Amino acid sequence: MTYPQGAVVVATDPFGNTPRRPYLVVSNDTLPFSGEEYIALGITTTERSAAIELTDARFRQGELPRTSYVSPWAVVTLKDDAIDPQPALLDDNTVETARSELLTYLTVE
Repeated sequence: MTYPQGAVVVATDPFGNTPRRPYLVVSNDTLPFSGEEYIALGITTTERSAAIELTDARFRQGELPRTSYVSPWAVVTLKDDAIDPQPALLDDNTVETARSELLTYLTVE
């Protein structure tokens, strides 16, 4: 299955103690191997000052079971076969906010 930019998906957590966690897909269909791989940002239930809170207004469809936050610095590449079906879709403004915040960590000063 191909997941669109803004999809919230669940996949293996390569960094933490949680076997599976949600992620925000930020890549689009111009990514090499689109549909096979996705660039995604980690979503956590831990509130941090630099994280983006996922309020009800940020969801275009679906939801997450607990109050959650996108961590724009927690970037992963997810393989399609490691992803569970998409439980939610975020609005374009939230995706743009997360993408812009990620870029601040990558900009040469």
